[in-house]
Amino acid sequence: MTDAETTAAFLLARVRAARGRLWDEGSARVRPAAPPSGPALQTFAERRVRGIPQDVVAGLFAWDRGERPVDLLFDIPPAGDVLARQARGRRCVSLLDDARVARAQLRQQDGLAFALHDLCHLEKFVAPEDHAGQVGFFRAVEHALDLPAMIDLQRQLDDTWRADRDYVIADMNGSAVFLFAALKAKLTLAVRRCLHAQRPAPVEHALEVLFAAMRLPEDIRDDARAVSRRRDRPAAARRVLDHFEALAAAGSTAASAAMPRWPPPMRRC
Repeated sequence: MTDAETTAAFLLARVRAARGRLWDEGSARVRPAAPPSGPALQTFAERRVRGIPQDVVAGLFAWDRGERPVDLLFDIPPAGDVLARQARGRRCVSLLDDARVARAQLRQQDGLAFALHDLCHLEKFVAPEDHAGQVGFFRAVEHALDLPAMIDLQRQLDDTWRADRDYVIADMNGSAVFLFAALKAKLTLAVRRCLHAQRPAPVEHALEVLFAAMRLPEDIRDDARAVSRRRDRPAAARRVLDHFEALAAAGSTAASAAMPRWPPPMRRC
């Protein structure tokens, strides 16, 4: 049984248990490019399963064909583990029982919601227009968080910063520039909460520490300062994205092999 078939069986069983006869919404709209490897995937090939997004279904079929860089887990990985995988061009999907999710006090209500959350993030991670930039961004952040200057800065910040940082590195996917802008914004807020009275221009200092730790070249640091989640500096954003994509291209052969070979997702989760 492939990991994709295991995941499809998990989803199907939980939707059937929750919805009864209403699990079936009619004929399937997504057709696999090759015969599915197991009965659960075959069901997805024939029927629409209530509550399962169509891009997730397409992703399951692609995973079954070996076209998704994903690791199947049965626990909740720490944020640093998710970051390390993404820095190497991979993502993870966790299958959990409802009690495990409840004990962890997560945003997701149960194991089905958690699995769908991971599968949706997988599709955002592998989107051809965003994949290389994300790999480069996560690689730069992974390097930054291990450096003494960044470790020292973070010691002066609060638990809210650590939670916000972990959310960006493990629970956000999409445009690398948007992720970078989100990380900057979270750091700026943390510095204003914790360091505002302790040194001159603390935000500017903290951002310089971050940029240096991420090894951003001097010639794009003005662009790095300018980009924001408002997406109002397209030329600066393009130069920052070029840098992250170059980082991905300069990485290992394994990371290059994980570059997308699949069609773009049909619908974002």
